[in-house]
Amino acid sequence: MDVVMVLILSIFPEKIGQFFYNNVGYRFRKPGVQYEDSYSYQVTETISQASRIALVLYFLDTFEVALEVAGIKSKKVDISKLIGKLMYSCWITFRVRIYKRGFFRALVNNAAPKSGRSRRGKEGIVEIFDKISDFFMFLILAFIWSDILNVKRGNGLSSIFAISGAGTFAITLASQDLVKRMLNGLALSAADSFNVGDSILLGDGTAGIVTYMGWLNTEIRGFDEVITKIPNTQLSDIRISNRSRMIYSQVKQRLRFEYEAIDLIPELCEEIREEIARSCPKVVTDGSRTFRVKWTDYQSDHVEVVVDCRLRNGPSGEKYYEARQGILEAISRAVKKRGIKFAVPTKRSIK
Repeated sequence: MDVVMVLILSIFPEKIGQFFYNNVGYRFRKPGVQYEDSYSYQVTETISQASRIALVLYFLDTFEVALEVAGIKSKKVDISKLIGKLMYSCWITFRVRIYKRGFFRALVNNAAPKSGRSRRGKEGIVEIFDKISDFFMFLILAFIWSDILNVKRGNGLSSIFAISGAGTFAITLASQDLVKRMLNGLALSAADSFNVGDSILLGDGTAGIVTYMGWLNTEIRGFDEVITKIPNTQLSDIRISNRSRMIYSQVKQRLRFEYEAIDLIPELCEEIREEIARSCPKVVTDGSRTFRVKWTDYQSDHVEVVVDCRLRNGPSGEKYYEARQGILEAISRAVKKRGIKFAVPTKRSIK
């Protein structure tokens, strides 16, 4: 009966939970909430995982009994019970880790729901709480494991650490860089310079999307899909530009025209400006930001016109490239309307 019950709870808890959710608990659930997003699903998932561990331990205990009956193993040490304590302590720790971040987020939001702190700032506080609690949770887990395994410090180990504090000094030197990187990781979360999912540009030219922020390293996925792992100690001493938090961006183009059209260049500049203002709603044209279309230079084989605009969205993402394409299309329409040809770059101008 034990085996049958554990098997049912291991294999079919989702089906059982969904049946009760749809047919018994429908009076108590919130409208529009799916089973996968409900508390019932979390309860059944927890029961299922605990039952699977119990099933593994049951068969391990059966195998251990068989070895004891055969005289292969002594009855003094209950290995299955020892492994069960270790497995359940780890499982409980990781289950708590899953829910504690949501708890901290709710705690921070409820503590100051109408404060001036931004959503990203609150996420930074949640990240700090999450990392500190991770440290203490794993520290407690280490103590629990040592208690379960009856780990005791031997005389040899005590002698090593007793000699003028040499052991403590050696460990301090060995872990100095590790601790420094951990503190820098905590400082990055507190500074709220960026979060997971932000598009950033570093002072050394590294650019991409932040995919992971850990105690020791931060991972950035470049636009070529290459993952770069950067130690947190480097990020504390480098310039960081967060593109995801920019509300404006720039589109700048240098246009080359033949000398045959030099008399039409002033009119062309005004035509380009009017066409962009008319057909590109994302361009800032109220004077608060730069909006310039000017004839800027003479070159050996062409005259140069610079188009410099500001957009009301950040310099990344689909919206930015749609707005940028709209500006290029507006330039093309204005040039065709005036019947002017672009200058073909020569080898000298390319150089």
